[in-house]
Amino acid sequence: MINKIKKLYICYPSGNINAIIEDVIPKQDYSLVAERIINLYNKNKTADKQIEQVAFISKNSLTLSGGEFSGNAAMCLGKIKLKNKEKRQFQVSGSKQLLKIFINNNGYINGQMPLFKLSSKLKQSKEGFPIIPLQGITQILVSNNFNKNVAYLKNMALKIIENNNLERSLAVAVVFTKNENNFIKIKPFVYFKKGVKYEISAETSCGSATIATGIYSSIMNNQSINNQEVAQPSGDSLYVTVKKIKNQFESYLSEKVKIIYEGPFDLNNQL
Repeated sequence: MINKIKKLYICYPSGNINAIIEDVIPKQDYSLVAERIINLYNKNKTADKQIEQVAFISKNSLTLSGGEFSGNAAMCLGKIKLKNKEKRQFQVSGSKQLLKIFINNNGYINGQMPLFKLSSKLKQSKEGFPIIPLQGITQILVSNNFNKNVAYLKNMALKIIENNNLERSLAVAVVFTKNENNFIKIKPFVYFKKGVKYEISAETSCGSATIATGIYSSIMNNQSINNQEVAQPSGDSLYVTVKKIKNQFESYLSEKVKIIYEGPFDLNNQL
């Protein structure tokens, strides 16, 4: 395994801090490199300052260390690779299609998410919660217990994943939701391969969960939705637009992304 990353970006997409690597790394080393970066960078940092996921840039593609899809990681890619008002297509792990990403006049990163097709009635978990099987990450939306503490919700999320035999899925998000007057609040718990082992994490922000929430709203109301605000645990908001065309749902995520570090990273030492 290599000892130094030539260029590492630490990105803040409304929470959910991402480490994005732009270097030539053998794919078989992705998990080990990701785990090393997470362990080094997160040491002695509070939870809100820690990296939650790692992804690798290769030309016009982005691959999460576990091979799953992440809307926030896709938005980070747009922030890194695009100039003002530029529009390009990228391949992101977990997605079967190229995704269009661009920057609007207000500096928001806007990204097309993988197309969702509803071939039949929406499936439910054994507990009766709606399942949105997005490309690269399965979403389960839970509309109760939102105000319970993190430990309670995390335990409940893990039980739902185990009860539905989803432990070996590419990635699963159990998303607790609460509808307010003009926006939706979410608390996402994501089960994925973090480095070399599976973990469940309370995400500070989740683009895929935001998209699933928007798609579910579109299905239930039988109409497209435009720029729906979805408040994240970080206190920031992401915005989702869903174009409903019969049984197909084309969705877009919009958010601000900050780059809080850009430079080399020694895998033997902390920043």
